[in-house]
Amino acid sequence: MRKVELNVQNFFSEIPIKAERIQADIEAISRFTDPDVPFTRRAFSPQYLESRAWLAMQFKNAGLSVKVDAAGNLIGQMGPESKSVLMMGSHTDTVQGGGRFDGILGVMAALEVARALNESSIELNHSLEIVDFVCEEPTIVNLSPLGSRIMAGDVTITEVSKAITPFGQSLSDAIADLGGNPSQLNTAVREPGSIAGYLELHIEQAPVLERESLSVGVVTAIAAPCRAKVSIKGSADHAGATMMNERKDALAAAAELILLVEKITTSPLMSPDGVGTVGWLENFPNMANVIPGEVNLTVEIRSTQAAPLVEAMNEIDQALDEISERRGLEVEIEWQHVETPVTLPLQMQEAVSQACTSLGFPVKKMPSRASHDAARLAPIFPAGMIFIRCKEGRSHASEEWASLEDIADGARVLAQSLLNLDSKAT
Repeated sequence: MRKVELNVQNFFSEIPIKAERIQADIEAISRFTDPDVPFTRRAFSPQYLESRAWLAMQFKNAGLSVKVDAAGNLIGQMGPESKSVLMMGSHTDTVQGGGRFDGILGVMAALEVARALNESSIELNHSLEIVDFVCEEPTIVNLSPLGSRIMAGDVTITEVSKAITPFGQSLSDAIADLGGNPSQLNTAVREPGSIAGYLELHIEQAPVLERESLSVGVVTAIAAPCRAKVSIKGSADHAGATMMNERKDALAAAAELILLVEKITTSPLMSPDGVGTVGWLENFPNMANVIPGEVNLTVEIRSTQAAPLVEAMNEIDQALDEISERRGLEVEIEWQHVETPVTLPLQMQEAVSQACTSLGFPVKKMPSRASHDAARLAPIFPAGMIFIRCKEGRSHASEEWASLEDIADGARVLAQSLLNLDSKAT
C-alpha cells in the first residue's frame, strides 16, 4: 500500500467518497428494528444483536479486521497495529421510537472512509480503528454511554456486575452475548496517549445549520447532561371531600417543580445554551377522583459551562426544600447522573476547520447541546466532532432525516479531517 499524500484534494480525486453506500448502509441497518415502534434498536435487544452481526460483516467486507473488546464495543481495525491510533466512530443503538441517523451516520461514514482508503490502497501513518460504541443511549440509565465510558476507564466491573438491562438480563451476560468479556473489563480501557485522535460525525439534532443554510458545522464544545430522580410523597385523599387547604397534593408540587426548571434554565443564571427538561413522570394512584399521593419524575439540565449547572442544581435542591415545607410533603431528590461539559481541543477543531476550508465549506463553529461518545473520550485523548444539518432539527424521532448531499459533505469533511490529523498527530 502507498502512503497517503498530503495533498488532500488529490485524495478526493483518487478516492471519492460514495455517499450512496453510506445511505444504503443506513437504510439496511434501519431494518433491524422493533416492528411495532420504528425505529427502535435498543442496546442488548434481539434487534441490536442481529444488527451487530450484520455490521461486523460489513466491516470485514471493507477489509477491516474485526474484534469485540471486553466492553462489547465492535471495532474494525485497518493497517498495522501500532502504539498510535486514529479512531472514528459513534453508535448504532437507538432510543425507543428513535431515528435512522443519530449515531448510525457516524459509524457508516467512518466505514465508508475506510472502504475508500482500502480501495485506493492508501496507507495511513497511523493504525485506524472504526468503533461502534455499545449502549450510547440511556438504556442502562446510570451507566450509559456505556462503551465509551468503559474505554475511558469510567465504569468498574462492580458497577457492571450489579446492573440489569431493561430486558431482565444481567448487564454482564448481555455484554457477553455481544462477544465482550465483562470479567476482563480493564482490557477495554485505553491509556492516555494511546489514541492520537478521535473523530465523530453526527447529525446536529438541532435546527441551527438548517436555519443558516449550512450543511456542515465544527463542534467546539459538548454540553453535559445532569439528571436527577425526584420522589414527592403526599396523601392520596378523596378529591371531593378534602378541602383545598387540607390537601397534600404531590402532583401540584410536581407542577411547581416543572415550571421552576423551565424558569431556571431560561434565566440569566444559565448560559445561553442551557436547557432543562422533565421528560418522565409517574403519578399515583392516577385516578380522576383521588388527590395524587405520590409522584416520581426526572429532571435533566444541560449546559456547555460547568458553573451554571452547579448553580442550577443547587437552586432546584433549595426550591424543593421550600416546596416540601410549605406543602407538608416528603420530597427526595437524587442527582444520579452528573457529567462535566467538555471543550474540544483546539487542534481537533483546527483539523476539522481546515478540512472545511479545503473543501470550500464555510467554517461554522458551534457547541453541541446533546451529549455524545466524544464527550466521554475527550478527557483521555483528543476528540473532535463534525455536525451535518438534519431536517427541522428533528432527532430521537422517526422523522429524523439527513439528505444524501449533506451526508456526502459530512463524510468528505470527516475523511479530510482524518488525513489532516494523520499528517500531524504523533
